[in-house]
Amino acid sequence: MGLMGPMGLVGLMGLMGCSDDPAPKKGELVTMEATSCSTNFTEVDKGSMTRAWAPPTNYLLYSDIYGSNGMFKDQKDLVHKSVKAFFTQHTNVQERHFYYRESENKWKMNTELENVSTSNPFQLYGYIPVEDADGGNVSPLNGDFSNGAVLTIRGLNTLTPSDVCVIIGAKNGSAEDDDTGSSDDIHVAPGKFDITFDNSLDPQNHIFLLFDHIYSSLRFKFTIDENYDALRTIRLTKLDLIAYSDKSGGGVKAKYDATITLRKNNTNTSPIDGDIVFTPTGTTNVAFTPLYEWDRTVNSSLDPDNDVILKPDTYTNFMGCFVPGVNTFFKLHSTYDVFDKQGNLIRSQCEAENTIDLREKFSISGTVHGQCYTYTIKVQPTYLYMLSEPDVDNPSGVVSN
Repeated sequence: MGLMGPMGLVGLMGLMGCSDDPAPKKGELVTMEATSCSTNFTEVDKGSMTRAWAPPTNYLLYSDIYGSNGMFKDQKDLVHKSVKAFFTQHTNVQERHFYYRESENKWKMNTELENVSTSNPFQLYGYIPVEDADGGNVSPLNGDFSNGAVLTIRGLNTLTPSDVCVIIGAKNGSAEDDDTGSSDDIHVAPGKFDITFDNSLDPQNHIFLLFDHIYSSLRFKFTIDENYDALRTIRLTKLDLIAYSDKSGGGVKAKYDATITLRKNNTNTSPIDGDIVFTPTGTTNVAFTPLYEWDRTVNSSLDPDNDVILKPDTYTNFMGCFVPGVNTFFKLHSTYDVFDKQGNLIRSQCEAENTIDLREKFSISGTVHGQCYTYTIKVQPTYLYMLSEPDVDNPSGVVSN
């Protein structure tokens, strides 16, 4: 248990002309669709990868984290978030969204891109997810977006299950599995934002994006005591998290604005220039925020991944992200159903709470964006030496390690 290193996030965006839309007129409009991806965390085995295109070192496809077989697959609201994209040229901005279309397993851009020319590249900036902010905008760095941008994200949720990230690199490719352009062998890298498009009548455009985290995160690894699992089955039905400003339970503002300066470079290093500035807004304090809630669909042989049944030999992972800086005190509220081994529901909606003090646990005074703080929580009965029926049916979550 300890402070994890910075976590990179890659977004592979394969863009091409929509097959069900009429072809745009040459040089005027380009319609695009996107396929997204992300990274894994450093302490998790990446497993085998059978893709033709390999992401850069320390980056993984989005689906490997939040997809059906990803680390946080049970947090279904993490999957298929939307991307805010700012296509810029000199001082001009075209604002677009990429929305996920489940039937095609791709993100599609909501509106065609205008004024596309192979001789006039765009610089692409943006963030994910759109759903966790009230809005955003960009302004050119030193008078021109070719130098970089100042990105402002307004009304971000202070506490969220979402992985809030910004684009730190963009590159057009020659194919969905090739991030090099038709006339170069340069790969996608942090600090580079230039992209060009094919503006022919039948365009085949592909963009590869790199993201970086601007929030800190808490990772909860749930398991169940082996002896207790022999007697009872535990279904996790709800997980809520709240942040406090101090040990006494002082309130934390529910919304923040974030300002990020992105400076273009050719050194393959992060373009984030200086500190990310977070500013609290409004008067409302953050309340308990759902990280997970069971949708009341029970596992079946055909679909075994609906509800969360805790296991003694496998961790079930959940994530909560938060504005970095002074936020170091939290409370985790867990709700369980308890079954006997014949499948009978013994107790419904048992509750347990864990207080989290990052300052004490990790000997820190504050938190940093891109760092993850991991806790293992073992569900076990409250007894020590004797087992009674009330004890076995009232489990608690014990933070271990």
